[in-house]
Amino acid sequence: MDDENQDYIKVSQNVADKLRRQALEFKKLMDSFPERFKQDHNNQYYILSLKWLNQWKEYVSYEEQLANKNPSKNFGKLNMEQINNQLEDRVVKCFRYYPVKDHPWNTFMKENLQENIDYIIVDKDIWQFFTTYYHGTPIIRMSNGFDNDKQVAVNLLKFKSTLLYPNVIKQIAMDKCLKQTFEKEYLQVDRNMKLKDYYSLLSRTVNTFTKEFAKDNNIRIWRYKTDQKDIFKALFTDIQKQVGELENSDEMSFDFIGDYIHHQIYETIEDVGILDDHLIIIEFKDEYKPWCIRNKAVQVEGKCESCQINKVLNHPCVCRKVAYCSQECKTKDYNYHSTRCDKFGSDDDTIKGLSQQPNSVGGLAGLSNLGNTCFMNSGTQCISNTAPLTEYFLSNQYFDEINMNNPIGTKGQLVKRVGSLLKKLWYGEKAVVTPTNYKKAIGQFQPMFKGYHQHDSSELITFVLDGIHEDLNRVKKKPYVETKDSDGRTNFVVAKESWLNHLARNQSIVVDLMYGQYKSTLKCPKCERLSITFDPYLMVQLGIPSQKKRTISFKFYDTLFTSTTKIIPFDKNKSLSLKDYFHILGDELKVKPQNLIGYISNQYSPLEFLKENRSIVDIRKYAKRSQLCFRTLLDEEAEIVNRFPIQFTNKYVDSFKKSYQKSGFFIFDGQMTRKQMHLMLFKSFKPFFANYENLNYEKDVLNKYYSLFYKSNCNYWNPCSYCQNKNCNDCDVKFDDEKLDEIQIKNNSSNTQNNQEIIILWIESPFESVKLADIFDHYCSTLNKIEIEQQPQQSKLPFQNHGHSNQHSGSVTLADCLQFSQQPEQLNAENTWYCKVCKDHVQAFKSMQIYKAPQILIFTLKRFKASNRMFKQKLETFVDFPINGLDMTDYLINSKTPQDYENETEDDNGENNKQKAIYDLYAVSNHFGGLGGGHYTACAKNKFTKKWYNFDDSHVGEISDNQVVTKAAYVLCYQLRTDESMNSQGQHTQIIEQE
Repeated sequence: MDDENQDYIKVSQNVADKLRRQALEFKKLMDSFPERFKQDHNNQYYILSLKWLNQWKEYVSYEEQLANKNPSKNFGKLNMEQINNQLEDRVVKCFRYYPVKDHPWNTFMKENLQENIDYIIVDKDIWQFFTTYYHGTPIIRMSNGFDNDKQVAVNLLKFKSTLLYPNVIKQIAMDKCLKQTFEKEYLQVDRNMKLKDYYSLLSRTVNTFTKEFAKDNNIRIWRYKTDQKDIFKALFTDIQKQVGELENSDEMSFDFIGDYIHHQIYETIEDVGILDDHLIIIEFKDEYKPWCIRNKAVQVEGKCESCQINKVLNHPCVCRKVAYCSQECKTKDYNYHSTRCDKFGSDDDTIKGLSQQPNSVGGLAGLSNLGNTCFMNSGTQCISNTAPLTEYFLSNQYFDEINMNNPIGTKGQLVKRVGSLLKKLWYGEKAVVTPTNYKKAIGQFQPMFKGYHQHDSSELITFVLDGIHEDLNRVKKKPYVETKDSDGRTNFVVAKESWLNHLARNQSIVVDLMYGQYKSTLKCPKCERLSITFDPYLMVQLGIPSQKKRTISFKFYDTLFTSTTKIIPFDKNKSLSLKDYFHILGDELKVKPQNLIGYISNQYSPLEFLKENRSIVDIRKYAKRSQLCFRTLLDEEAEIVNRFPIQFTNKYVDSFKKSYQKSGFFIFDGQMTRKQMHLMLFKSFKPFFANYENLNYEKDVLNKYYSLFYKSNCNYWNPCSYCQNKNCNDCDVKFDDEKLDEIQIKNNSSNTQNNQEIIILWIESPFESVKLADIFDHYCSTLNKIEIEQQPQQSKLPFQNHGHSNQHSGSVTLADCLQFSQQPEQLNAENTWYCKVCKDHVQAFKSMQIYKAPQILIFTLKRFKASNRMFKQKLETFVDFPINGLDMTDYLINSKTPQDYENETEDDNGENNKQKAIYDLYAVSNHFGGLGGGHYTACAKNKFTKKWYNFDDSHVGEISDNQVVTKAAYVLCYQLRTDESMNSQGQHTQIIEQE
């Protein structure tokens, strides 16, 4: 009998018959596979490893069975691997598609595999045949096309991906990510899939791993590109730069530069053109929070007129009065909003004929929100309550001054819509006015206000007033005006010349009432040459000092064990060294500055002691993810020149096998011996031992109440640096005369971190009736506390506060903002100034001072602070401003209005002819919330009732004076108090009442 027959006999007849049947059944299935493949209802196919299949064929002697020959020598003898074990690629997945258990794209194939070399395609019948007998991983792929054009999409598009939603951004903002990068994760998709269908798949998938996301429109896809090698880390860094200054209560969103991938732009995945160096961001929408990505390609959210939920408003009303998040909300609300459509129209004669009637609303009408137009409504109410400007419009004077030839105006369209709206707000009878035509006219003058995106109320006021000016500009043909150097002339002469140049091209009611003059000074940092110009302004931009807002949090150890968590004010603008900051801290903590030491505590690493030349601003930022600590050294510790810190950890185990740890550190002199170190440690535990003075440390304490061990630093590669044992489990700290710095020298070769840590292992309590846990709780835990020190209040407000009684700790005043805004700032490298003396572009120092203020003085508080080239951070600092009696005299170089140039002479020089400049507040534009989904309101003092009112879109309600000054204040509108009227509203009220 030959060898093959001998091998065959070793397989039982039963097994041989089964393997023979497998071979024949597979042959039958493969023969009928082409016919099954053509059937249209089959679109799901399986990938089968060709290597595994060949192994199986040898195992069942497939070729021999079909040829009716004797089986091969491996017949029935091979150990079959799992099917597709060689094909599967075990990558880190961004998430698993729905359904999680069996979606075909949840299994990855290795790249560059080839059909009929690495695998073959089979259908469900063949796969089920094999898995009846063998185990394996199903790799499923879908087919495209029909009949002869039918193909299986085997090699899916694999791409780098990451998830973003508000909580992810919050983790980055709060610096709680241990890895300063995103995980390298992947997804895959069929290139031929419709992008719309992919959105639908993602929407179904999100519910498999969270229930906190919005039910509808909860997915957005973005593409991120960069030149950086690690694209995941690059995105993380870009986001971190923007959100690093956000607080816990801020909206977790950021500006994103990248491509918006949507099915309205791309039809299929293939059309998107995803490359290997792209990162696909899948952004999820939280139910109650705004999107975390802000990008010009998508609308920001607004409050739906029906459901009042912040969503993207894609369903405006046909009449463009309001907007909705869905068709359902729009339909539901139709009967309500349709009754509010504008019935006045825009007929000029109709508007001209409107006059004050007994039923007129007198300025107390609200404005409908047309969809994210709260910024427009807020700014418009401020304009409406500007008494002399409103008087001008209500008396129809603007019809006579419309400039139809101004190429940068709207040929009267904007000014007519403003006049129409003001007539309805003051002379109309409706409590709510819908400003549809007004909004369209604003968009015509400034295209950025087209659509229904959220914008800035300060910008709206500026553009509307500028548009009114251009439509009413009395200068029909603007002459060329040349700016001259001062050439030694006085400021007054140059300023007056500059103003006359401005009037040569710009004259209108807006210029008469609202334009002032800046004095702008540029100083060369090299030759100190000065360049002084005088420029017109419509609004005064005021920076907000931020140093009174910040705090620093740290744990302060006044003894070795007791600590207090302190939160005290912090000035980030003073970048002091730690050594200098110790003097401030010493006064605060009532301790000697020279006795303070700072360190960073982290449960995952040894203590990090801070160098005294390090900046406290950098330290505060660095300690964001760890615990910043300060400790008062004992006098003998502070006097040590060659400080040698050793970290210690107290450990003990109670009767319930519960472990306790209390940590800290000691400062020794490197010349001290270990014996001296022992005794100094024992001295610190004096409160623990009632009979301390009578105890002999070596005989009565050491190894009786506690033992001292060096925490071993041995590892797989290096032995312990103390005992040279590779299996060291902590070493005894000997009670001998070896010096500490000599021990350290020995350690340097193996202890790369160059630090020592001692474990104080407590054996029993020094008190018979008191447990160790109770001792440590008494001397440590029960004494720990938290103290928050508030900002000291201003001892004296620069402005007398007549109108309100709000006193906020940590606030700044309007005077602080005025002083802060006059400070010189150095231009950045992208905005240099050409010095004629140095013949070079330099980063000059620039300062802006108010030279003259107009009758209507408008301040914008710069709450939206640019923290880098694209992102803005909102400052929530409370700014305390007066309602009545704002004395601007000391903040104006020339306290007369620009219109007074006619009565001033060069001899007076303006600056030497001071007069009181007292202003009263008449309107405020408020901004609430964050940058992405904030809300604007306004409050204004009515000319007729002399009372304050809150304007929140269509809702208007009376408020008290002390509700006007809040930390939401953004734009402040003041009017000059004149000799004829001690109240900024009185004079104009009389004129209007004569209408």
